[in-house]
Amino acid sequence: MSTFEQEDLWRSAKALSSDKAASTVLDRLEQRFIDEWRQSDPEDLGGRDAAYFMVRAIAAFRGELNALASEPDITRFNSRLKRAN
Repeated sequence: MSTFEQEDLWRSAKALSSDKAASTVLDRLEQRFIDEWRQSDPEDLGGRDAAYFMVRAIAAFRGELNALASEPDITRFNSRLKRAN
């Protein structure tokens, strides 16, 4: 991936990670699956697991998006550390 493409990807990730609509959608989905888990029959292990895994998937998505959005900051910080040594 070219430097320009990488920078464009970082900008897009940063914009998406701070976008109120995207955050609201993820919050709603997360709450929906938490509610599904809470209201599910304790005997419905498949349904409960599916809801749990969806909550985990949303958390993983948020984590990866935030990591991608902060890559340029981390890269700059690491570059400064290398120059200081």
